[in-house]
Amino acid sequence: MNYRLLLYTLSLIACFHVSLAQDYEEEKLIIDTFLHEEYSENKPGAAVLIAKGDKIIYKKAFGLANVKKKKPLETDMIFQLGSMSKQFTSAAVLQLVEQNKVSLNDKIQQYVDYYPPKEYEITIEHLLSQTSGIPNFFDVDEDELRLLSQEHTPQQLIEYYADQPLLFEPGTQFQYSNSNYPLLGVAVEKVSGLTLEEYLAKNIFQPLGMKSTNLWYREDFKKKRIAQGYRFEDGKFVRSPKVVGSVVYAAGGIVSTVDDLLTWNRALQNRTHLSDTIVKQLTTEKTTTDGTGTGYGYGFFIGELHSYKTVEHGGLLYGFTCDALYIPEEDIFVCVLTNKSRERPEEVADYLASIILGEPINILSKSALNYEEKKEYLGTYQMVDGAKKIIEIKFVDDLVMVYFPKAPGTEVEIKATDDDTFESVTANIEMIFSRDDTGKIVGFTAEQGGTSEWTKIE
Repeated sequence: MNYRLLLYTLSLIACFHVSLAQDYEEEKLIIDTFLHEEYSENKPGAAVLIAKGDKIIYKKAFGLANVKKKKPLETDMIFQLGSMSKQFTSAAVLQLVEQNKVSLNDKIQQYVDYYPPKEYEITIEHLLSQTSGIPNFFDVDEDELRLLSQEHTPQQLIEYYADQPLLFEPGTQFQYSNSNYPLLGVAVEKVSGLTLEEYLAKNIFQPLGMKSTNLWYREDFKKKRIAQGYRFEDGKFVRSPKVVGSVVYAAGGIVSTVDDLLTWNRALQNRTHLSDTIVKQLTTEKTTTDGTGTGYGYGFFIGELHSYKTVEHGGLLYGFTCDALYIPEEDIFVCVLTNKSRERPEEVADYLASIILGEPINILSKSALNYEEKKEYLGTYQMVDGAKKIIEIKFVDDLVMVYFPKAPGTEVEIKATDDDTFESVTANIEMIFSRDDTGKIVGFTAEQGGTSEWTKIE
C-alpha cells in the first residue's frame, strides 16, 4: 500500500474512533444545569431525552409526577401528547393512500357523509396540510370546553363545527385547525373497518414495539407510570380537569413516553416500517395554491434552527405540554414531555438541540423574565359586543397567560411580538392593546378568524 495512503487511512480510522467516543460531557453538564433550573424538584416537571442517531446522549426526569404524594417523575412515565398526535393520524391516512384505498384528492364527504358540502371542495390533502379553511373547535370557547369530560362519538365532535362556514377557499391559505383531524380519523375508520385506536395499535404501535403508546390510556397501563397533569391557579398547582380520550380523538389523543417517541423517530428516519414516500410526505413542507410555503408538512411543522432544517411538533392538553424536535442533517432528536399546562417545551427543545450542535441560542431563564415590563397588561377584560364574555390576563410562572374563568384549565400563553402586541400560536390569536391619553392600557383588539373588541374592567 502507498505509504501516504496508509497514513491517511489510519488517520480516518482514528478520527472515526474519536467521534464514536464523543459523549458530549461538557454539553450534558450545561444541559443538566439548565434543566434543573427550568424544572423545580417540588413542582410538576418533565421527562427529557436527547439522541444522536440511535445513541441516547441524555435522558433524565425532573420534578413531580404527583404533587400531593411528592412522587418524582421518571423517564418511563406516560404523558398526554396533545397535538403531537396529528403525525400518527397523518401516517395512518398515508398508509391507506399507499394501499390505494384512499386518494389525497378525495373529497372528505366520500368518507364522512354527515359533514355537509361547502362552497368549495375539501380534500383529504387539505385536511392533512391544515389548508382546509375549517374553523378550529374546542379552542377558546368556554361553552364547548365544559364538554371535555363527556364521552363523544366522532360524529358528535364533528357536529360542533359541521355547519360553520369556511374561513377561506381550501388550499389558498394555511391555518392550523384541530377540526381537520377528527374528519381524517373517521376516514381511517371507514376504510379500515377498525376504530382509530385499533388501527394505530395494529399498524403502527405494535409493529414498532411502542408498548407504552396508544390512542388514550389502555387498561393495562400501570397507574404508577402515568404522570398526573397540572395547571397553576390562584398561587398553587391543581390537578388538570378531567379529559376523556374520545374528545381529543384523532387531533390530540395519543399518550406515550420519551423512549417510544425515539423509537418512532428512528422508524421514520430508517424507513423500517413506513415507506420512503410516506416519510417524505409527512416531513416535506407544503405550499398554498399561489406557491407560498406553509411551514407545515402532514402533522409536522417544518422550520429552521440556525441554518438546519427542523421537523417538529408540540402539544398542549389541559395539564400537559410537549415538543419533539428532529434535525435531519445532524440526526439529532430532542423530546421534552411536561406534566403542566403552559410550559415552554418548544423553546427548551430548541435550546437543547443548539447545545448539541455547538451553537447555543439565547434563552431567558425563568428568573430573568421581567414581571415589571408586562404587569400593565394584566387584569380583567370584557368583550364589547354585549355578550359579557370575560377573560383574565395573569402573570403565571413567568408567563403572560390568558384565562377563561368559565373554563378552568384552558389558559393560553401569549407572547409579546411588538409594542403593545401579543400573540398565541397555539390559539392562533393576535391581541393589540390600546391606551388612553395618559398611556394607561384600556383594552385590546383580538384577531382570531375575525375581529373582537375588549375593554379593561379591572
